Amino acid sequence: MKISSHQVRAALQAYVAGKSVRAADANGRSVDSRRSGVEGLENRLRSMPDERDTVVHELRRKIRRGRYFVSSRDIVDALLGRLAADLLNQE
Repeated sequence: MKISSHQVRAALQAYVAGKSVRAADANGRSVDSRRSGVEGLENRLRSMPDERDTVVHELRRKIRRGRYFVSSRDIVDALLGRLAADLLNQE
């Protein structure tokens, strides 16, 4: 299970909204230091290459060969991550 970039942004925005810290920029204007950090993360996320095709082809290859295995720990981590993202997105 993969958390979408939309869910990542929603989680970051929920975090920022709940715990913002005010600071001053180089010009003395008041800025939200966490907001600028989130914007930096969003820019890095947008600039990352989309590797889904590569991942999908590799998974298909493993499945065909009978070598695909997901541990129960990975499944639980994905489910809890999805639940946390959904809960943050609701608020």
